[in-house]
Amino acid sequence: MANNFVRYEDLITIEEYDEKTDKEEFVLLPLEDDLVIGRYQERRNMLEYGHQIAVRKTVYEKLINVAKDLKEINANYKVIVVYGFRDMKKQERYFNEILEEVKENFQDEMEMYEYIHEKIAVPLVSGHPTGGAVDAAIYDSKENRILDFGSEILDYSTTQCYYEADDISEEAKNNRKILRRIMMKEGFAPYDGEWWHFSYGDKEWAFYYDKEKALYNQVEASRIFGEEKCIS
Repeated sequence: MANNFVRYEDLITIEEYDEKTDKEEFVLLPLEDDLVIGRYQERRNMLEYGHQIAVRKTVYEKLINVAKDLKEINANYKVIVVYGFRDMKKQERYFNEILEEVKENFQDEMEMYEYIHEKIAVPLVSGHPTGGAVDAAIYDSKENRILDFGSEILDYSTTQCYYEADDISEEAKNNRKILRRIMMKEGFAPYDGEWWHFSYGDKEWAFYYDKEKALYNQVEASRIFGEEKCIS
Protein backbone atom coordinates (compact mmCIF):
# COMPACT_ATOMS: atom_id res chain seq x y z
CA MET A 1 0.00 0.00 0.00
CA ALA A 2 2.80 2.44 0.90
CA ASN A 3 4.13 2.10 -2.66
CA ASN A 4 1.16 4.16 -3.85
CA PHE A 5 2.14 7.18 -1.78
CA VAL A 6 3.53 10.30 -3.44
CA ARG A 7 7.27 9.85 -3.20
CA TYR A 8 10.12 12.21 -2.49
CA GLU A 9 11.58 11.48 -5.91
CA ASP A 10 8.27 12.62 -7.44
CA LEU A 11 8.16 15.88 -5.53
CA ILE A 12 11.70 16.97 -6.36
CA THR A 13 10.58 17.13 -10.00
CA ILE A 14 8.67 20.31 -9.03
CA GLU A 15 11.55 22.77 -8.89
CA GLU A 16 9.81 26.14 -9.23
CA TYR A 17 7.11 28.19 -7.54
CA ASP A 18 5.11 31.19 -8.70
CA GLU A 19 6.62 34.31 -7.13
CA LYS A 20 3.37 36.23 -7.62
CA THR A 21 1.10 33.80 -5.78
CA ASP A 22 3.78 33.23 -3.14
CA LYS A 23 3.22 36.84 -2.01
CA GLU A 24 -0.25 35.86 -0.81
CA GLU A 25 -0.87 36.73 2.82
CA PHE A 26 -1.46 34.37 5.73
CA VAL A 27 -4.51 34.33 7.98
CA LEU A 28 -5.10 32.79 11.40
CA LEU A 29 -7.93 30.29 11.64
CA PRO A 30 -10.64 31.08 14.20
CA LEU A 31 -10.43 29.12 17.41
CA GLU A 32 -14.20 28.67 17.27
CA ASP A 33 -16.53 29.37 14.37
CA ASP A 34 -19.73 28.02 12.83
CA LEU A 35 -17.80 26.76 9.80
CA VAL A 36 -14.08 26.31 10.44
CA ILE A 37 -12.27 25.56 13.70
CA GLY A 38 -8.52 25.93 14.07
CA ARG A 39 -7.60 23.85 17.09
CA TYR A 40 -4.08 22.53 17.56
CA GLN A 41 -3.66 18.94 18.56
CA GLU A 42 -0.27 18.72 20.19
CA ARG A 43 2.21 16.21 18.83
CA ARG A 44 5.95 16.40 19.46
CA ASN A 45 5.63 20.01 20.62
CA MET A 46 4.81 21.28 17.15
CA LEU A 47 2.86 24.28 18.44
CA GLU A 48 4.07 27.44 16.75
CA TYR A 49 4.31 30.99 18.08
CA GLY A 50 0.68 31.38 19.05
CA HIS A 51 -2.38 29.25 19.68
CA GLN A 52 -3.99 30.00 16.32
CA ILE A 53 -3.19 28.03 13.18
CA ALA A 54 -1.81 29.98 10.22
CA VAL A 55 -2.64 29.13 6.59
CA ARG A 56 -2.63 30.95 3.28
CA LYS A 57 -5.66 33.17 2.68
CA THR A 58 -6.84 31.09 -0.29
CA VAL A 59 -6.58 27.93 1.80
CA TYR A 60 -8.88 29.46 4.41
CA GLU A 61 -11.38 30.53 1.76
CA LYS A 62 -11.42 27.01 0.37
CA LEU A 63 -11.92 25.56 3.84
CA ILE A 64 -14.96 27.79 4.27
CA ASN A 65 -16.41 26.36 1.05
CA VAL A 66 -15.68 22.84 2.30
CA ALA A 67 -17.50 23.62 5.53
CA LYS A 68 -20.52 24.91 3.63
CA ASP A 69 -20.67 21.64 1.71
CA LEU A 70 -20.52 19.77 5.01
CA LYS A 71 -23.49 21.77 6.33
CA GLU A 72 -25.55 20.36 3.47
CA ILE A 73 -24.73 16.86 4.69
CA ASN A 74 -25.34 17.63 8.37
CA ALA A 75 -26.05 21.04 9.90
CA ASN A 76 -23.90 20.16 12.92
CA TYR A 77 -20.75 19.46 10.89
CA LYS A 78 -17.74 21.76 10.78
CA VAL A 79 -14.22 21.53 9.41
CA ILE A 80 -11.64 21.18 12.15
CA VAL A 81 -8.00 21.87 11.32
CA VAL A 82 -5.47 20.66 13.86
CA TYR A 83 -2.34 21.76 12.03
CA GLY A 84 -1.37 24.23 9.32
CA PHE A 85 1.84 26.21 8.91
CA ARG A 86 4.97 24.68 10.43
CA ASP A 87 8.23 26.53 11.01
CA MET A 88 10.93 25.13 8.74
CA LYS A 89 13.31 24.92 11.72
CA LYS A 90 10.95 22.38 13.28
CA GLN A 91 10.55 20.51 10.02
CA GLU A 92 14.33 20.18 9.75
CA ARG A 93 14.75 19.20 13.39
CA TYR A 94 12.21 16.36 13.29
CA PHE A 95 13.56 15.15 9.96
CA ASN A 96 17.12 15.14 11.27
CA GLU A 97 16.06 13.23 14.39
CA ILE A 98 14.81 10.34 12.27
CA LEU A 99 17.77 10.66 9.92
CA GLU A 100 20.18 10.12 12.80
CA GLU A 101 18.22 7.07 13.94
CA VAL A 102 18.17 5.28 10.58
CA LYS A 103 21.10 6.48 8.48
CA GLU A 104 23.27 3.48 9.41
CA ASN A 105 20.62 1.16 7.98
CA PHE A 106 20.76 2.49 4.43
CA GLN A 107 23.39 2.39 1.72
CA ASP A 108 21.31 4.32 -0.79
CA GLU A 109 20.51 7.96 0.08
CA MET A 110 17.34 8.15 -2.03
CA GLU A 111 15.99 4.97 -0.44
CA MET A 112 16.70 6.45 2.99
CA TYR A 113 14.96 9.71 2.12
CA GLU A 114 11.92 7.82 0.83
CA TYR A 115 11.73 5.89 4.09
CA ILE A 116 11.90 9.05 6.21
CA HIS A 117 9.53 10.93 3.91
CA GLU A 118 6.72 8.52 4.79
CA LYS A 119 7.14 9.55 8.42
CA ILE A 120 7.86 13.27 8.03
CA ALA A 121 8.37 15.16 4.79
CA VAL A 122 11.89 15.83 3.58
CA PRO A 123 12.34 19.58 4.28
CA LEU A 124 13.12 20.41 0.64
CA VAL A 125 9.62 19.36 -0.44
CA SER A 126 7.60 19.77 2.76
CA GLY A 127 4.19 21.38 2.45
CA HIS A 128 3.39 22.62 5.95
CA PRO A 129 6.10 25.34 5.85
CA THR A 130 4.37 26.85 2.80
CA GLY A 131 1.11 27.46 4.65
CA GLY A 132 -0.70 25.42 2.00
CA ALA A 133 -0.99 22.12 3.86
CA VAL A 134 -3.55 21.31 6.54
CA ASP A 135 -4.37 18.36 8.76
CA ALA A 136 -8.15 18.31 8.84
CA ALA A 137 -11.20 16.30 9.84
CA ILE A 138 -14.96 16.64 10.26
CA TYR A 139 -16.21 17.84 13.63
CA ASP A 140 -19.73 17.24 14.99
CA SER A 141 -20.62 20.30 17.05
CA LYS A 142 -23.65 18.60 18.59
CA GLU A 143 -21.65 15.61 19.80
CA ASN A 144 -18.55 17.75 20.51
CA ARG A 145 -16.25 15.30 18.79
CA ILE A 146 -14.40 14.48 15.60
CA LEU A 147 -16.18 11.85 13.56
CA ASP A 148 -14.88 8.29 13.49
CA PHE A 149 -12.13 8.08 10.87
CA GLY A 150 -10.71 4.76 11.97
CA SER A 151 -7.68 6.23 13.73
CA GLU A 152 -6.88 9.30 15.77
CA ILE A 153 -5.82 12.30 13.73
CA LEU A 154 -2.00 12.67 13.66
CA ASP A 155 -1.54 9.12 14.96
CA TYR A 156 1.20 7.57 12.81
CA SER A 157 1.74 4.56 15.09
CA THR A 158 -0.50 2.29 13.04
CA THR A 159 -1.18 1.68 9.35
CA GLN A 160 -4.77 2.62 10.08
CA CYS A 161 -3.67 6.15 9.27
CA TYR A 162 -3.35 5.08 5.60
CA TYR A 163 -6.34 6.30 3.62
CA GLU A 164 -7.09 2.86 2.18
CA ALA A 165 -6.63 0.94 5.44
CA ASP A 166 -8.77 -2.21 5.50
CA ASP A 167 -8.92 -2.76 9.26
CA ILE A 168 -11.35 0.07 10.00
CA SER A 169 -15.14 0.20 10.16
CA GLU A 170 -17.39 0.97 7.20
CA GLU A 171 -18.45 4.15 8.98
CA ALA A 172 -14.85 5.31 9.19
CA LYS A 173 -14.23 4.46 5.53
CA ASN A 174 -17.31 6.45 4.54
CA ASN A 175 -16.23 9.46 6.61
CA ARG A 176 -12.83 9.38 4.93
CA LYS A 177 -14.50 9.31 1.52
CA ILE A 178 -16.71 12.26 2.40
CA LEU A 179 -13.78 14.32 3.69
CA ARG A 180 -11.62 13.54 0.66
CA ARG A 181 -14.41 14.20 -1.82
CA ILE A 182 -15.29 17.64 -0.52
CA MET A 183 -11.66 18.66 0.00
CA MET A 184 -10.76 17.62 -3.55
CA LYS A 185 -13.82 19.47 -4.84
CA GLU A 186 -12.08 22.64 -3.61
CA GLY A 187 -8.83 21.67 -5.30
CA PHE A 188 -6.93 20.20 -2.35
CA ALA A 189 -4.56 17.32 -3.04
CA PRO A 190 -4.88 14.32 -0.69
CA TYR A 191 -2.06 12.20 0.69
CA ASP A 192 -2.73 8.47 0.93
CA GLY A 193 -0.32 7.98 3.83
CA GLU A 194 -2.39 10.19 6.16
CA TRP A 195 -6.16 10.34 5.75
CA TRP A 196 -6.20 13.80 7.35
CA HIS A 197 -3.52 15.51 5.23
CA PHE A 198 -4.49 17.81 2.36
CA SER A 199 -2.60 20.52 0.56
CA TYR A 200 -3.11 23.36 -1.86
CA GLY A 201 -0.39 25.22 -3.71
CA ASP A 202 2.62 23.27 -2.44
CA LYS A 203 4.82 20.83 -4.39
CA GLU A 204 2.63 17.86 -3.51
CA TRP A 205 -0.40 19.69 -4.90
CA ALA A 206 1.54 20.64 -8.04
CA PHE A 207 2.64 17.06 -8.63
CA TYR A 208 -0.78 15.58 -7.90
CA TYR A 209 -2.53 17.91 -10.36
CA ASP A 210 0.30 17.86 -12.92
CA LYS A 211 1.23 21.54 -12.57
CA GLU A 212 4.57 22.89 -13.77
CA LYS A 213 5.22 24.83 -10.57
CA ALA A 214 3.94 25.28 -7.04
CA LEU A 215 1.99 28.35 -6.00
CA TYR A 216 3.71 28.77 -2.65
CA ASN A 217 7.26 28.53 -1.43
CA GLN A 218 8.28 27.72 2.13
CA VAL A 219 8.49 30.81 4.34
CA GLU A 220 10.05 31.84 7.60
CA ALA A 221 7.80 32.00 10.65
CA SER A 222 8.77 35.65 11.13
CA ARG A 223 6.80 36.53 7.99
CA ILE A 224 3.65 35.49 9.82
CA PHE A 225 4.30 36.10 13.48
CA GLY A 226 6.87 38.92 13.37
CA GLU A 227 10.61 39.06 13.96
CA GLU A 228 10.47 39.79 17.71
CA LYS A 229 8.16 36.89 18.48
CA CYS A 230 10.31 34.44 16.51
CA ILE A 231 13.63 35.16 18.14
CA SER A 232 14.97 31.84 19.46
